[in-house]
Amino acid sequence: MKELMTICLMATMCVLGISAQEKKSCGNDCCKEQSGGDCCKEKSIYDIKVKDDAGKDVSLADYKGKVLLIVNTATRCGFTPQYKELEALYEKYHSEGLEILDFPCNQFGEQAPGTIQEIHQFCTANFDIEFPQFDKIDVNGENESPLFTYLKALKGFGGFDLNDQTGKMMDQMLRKRDANYDKNPDIKWNFTKFLVSRDGRVMKRYEPTDKMASIEADIQSALNNKSNINTVESMKSFKSNPWMLPQPVLIIGTYNKEGKPNAMNAAWGGQWDMHEIIISLSSHATTDNLKENDALTVSFATAETMVAADYVGIVSGRNTPDKMARTGWTIEKAPNVNAPVFTNLPLTLECRVKEKMDESETGYYLVAEIVNILCDEKYLAEDGNPDVEKMGIITYDPIHHTYIQLGKTVGKAFSDGKQLK
Repeated sequence: MKELMTICLMATMCVLGISAQEKKSCGNDCCKEQSGGDCCKEKSIYDIKVKDDAGKDVSLADYKGKVLLIVNTATRCGFTPQYKELEALYEKYHSEGLEILDFPCNQFGEQAPGTIQEIHQFCTANFDIEFPQFDKIDVNGENESPLFTYLKALKGFGGFDLNDQTGKMMDQMLRKRDANYDKNPDIKWNFTKFLVSRDGRVMKRYEPTDKMASIEADIQSALNNKSNINTVESMKSFKSNPWMLPQPVLIIGTYNKEGKPNAMNAAWGGQWDMHEIIISLSSHATTDNLKENDALTVSFATAETMVAADYVGIVSGRNTPDKMARTGWTIEKAPNVNAPVFTNLPLTLECRVKEKMDESETGYYLVAEIVNILCDEKYLAEDGNPDVEKMGIITYDPIHHTYIQLGKTVGKAFSDGKQLK
């Protein structure tokens, strides 16, 4: 019954007070983020100052190294009993580095009336709070606090849990007032919370209906410096780069018109269709050979053959007549196409050219049909099929320009994911 009365009180206040949420520009420089600028994303939370309950400036830099839970609160709201839960979190985790920063706000149904001193007296008398309370602020509109401008720019509204009775009720009431209320990052009600990591990253936003148990779990992770609440804001941005991962180390074998074998190293290639592959080729001896002969082999470099595989990628067959002799590889003619097989490599695709796309003087995209696949028997699994784990195949790291050996099997494709159904 008490819970029902609380919800009813909240509903009444919501209807009376929701008009206080006007969608206005905040007027602060930091708000440029919400209108297409990038000020907020570049500014650190530690550059922001707030006022304490005595009206004195406090720099959030004072909280560097702490995990912060920032909350806008009210004393006459259906969610006001959350003060008790917040205090419990504070007492439990403060010694480990948690700080709860309380910002009373009177914008939602005028549910935080009185001075900050009166609010503080109410909270200490009813909930014995010990975490710091700051001066009353606006969290939306032209007078909103720069802190909440910053927080909202990085963590917009993610919606209420519609499977939760209170969350569903909040959604219905807010949508009745504004059908598109969920399309902006505004604070929707009292007791919205933001979790900030020890290094100042805004990790997560919680609506007032979110369960405190879930918030506590995230606080524990943040205190332990775990990275399971990664956010876009925590990621470093890079310009466009050819970093599709993993990239293969393909050894392409061809014959010239005199039947002399050549090999080149290529990374930009992959499966094109069930029986076709595609490789991006720039102008090389390989492309010269493919003008005379429409056959090629594609093999996979290994840790064992890495040095020679790198060599054939940096030396041109046009300029080095004994290129293949220097590799030390054993070479035989493929049984099904007119192309060489490098028997030191565990797996070889025998292919025929099907199409050359976007052909120019600098190269083209080669689409080739897989005619047959050869595998050294020592690399077969018990089921008779090639065992990739045995081969020691390497991949190319285009970021650091290194080769990385493939590791162990970690799961079953098209199977392990079923546990989440």
